[in-house]
Amino acid sequence: MMQVIFHIDLNAFYASAEISRNPSLKGKPIVISGKSKRSIITTASYEARKYGIHSAMPLFQAKQLCKDLIILPADFELYHRLSNEFFTIIASYSEILEVASIDECYLDVTSIIQEKKIHPVVLAKDIQTKVYEQLNLQCSIGISPNKFLAKMASDMKKPMGITVLTRNNLKEVMWPLDIKDMFGIGKKTQPKLRAVGINTIGDLADYKNYDNLKKVIGKNALLVYRKANGIDTNPVDYGHNELKSVGNSTTLPADTNDEVYLKEVLSNLAKQVSTRALKRNLVSNSISITIKYTRFESVTRQTTVSKYINDYETIISTAKMLFDSNYNGRPVRLL
Repeated sequence: MMQVIFHIDLNAFYASAEISRNPSLKGKPIVISGKSKRSIITTASYEARKYGIHSAMPLFQAKQLCKDLIILPADFELYHRLSNEFFTIIASYSEILEVASIDECYLDVTSIIQEKKIHPVVLAKDIQTKVYEQLNLQCSIGISPNKFLAKMASDMKKPMGITVLTRNNLKEVMWPLDIKDMFGIGKKTQPKLRAVGINTIGDLADYKNYDNLKKVIGKNALLVYRKANGIDTNPVDYGHNELKSVGNSTTLPADTNDEVYLKEVLSNLAKQVSTRALKRNLVSNSISITIKYTRFESVTRQTTVSKYINDYETIISTAKMLFDSNYNGRPVRLL
């Protein structure tokens, strides 16, 4: 039997989290953002998106597009609590779970489908229902034989979509899509590909464009070509979630260089690391931070402190010191 992988993605997560706490916000245009003049939008609800509002848009612009816009500050404690509850629900279906970011994960459901003789779409609907009933959060699920196709599929129908994408329907469903919709093709690469006549995912998958693809992308060309053809051999990395050190990371909903916001994110991560370490009676004298600017570019810096610790104050003050001495002012994707 072919393996069956789900990619499960919470829809407009931060905005949905606020609605789950305060249902009177349902159906209203909401954004999560700071309140200052220079603030940018972190997440926009689907209602706000109808006005053309999107993440990374300056707040003043969004206000011009929608006069009834509801602006809420980020509440990371709420988001992380809901995120942990979400992963706990998902893990109850299969242990082979890989957390991809605060609001998405991969799940290998091959053995459940074999044992229970259940159709993948029926299982996906069951997961959606459970997440919605327990957390009041909507999720989209991509069903595929590998991680890459599952990720592509979950993006195709939102909110609450279920999409099956296999090598059988790839040509009709995925190949006509624009290269900007291909997971892993960045904004800077897109114009370079278009310049050599590669405009759709089908063009990426076409071997006659391979030399041009290689000129633009270099050593990753074969990987991109294979993925465009539905081939991805990466397993769901559930070992990735096991405890070797205590760490937390968060992929920001939109790249940002707002330092006040970035330090808020760091302090929330430090709180979680401290809480988890205290719970497990773990201590360390080594603290490291990672600042990720793009999928392929990040900086990790580590330092030791004078004694073994697990308290929030030491962790956050050391993390901020590392951040201040290593941050270069560019928009950050992950901390």
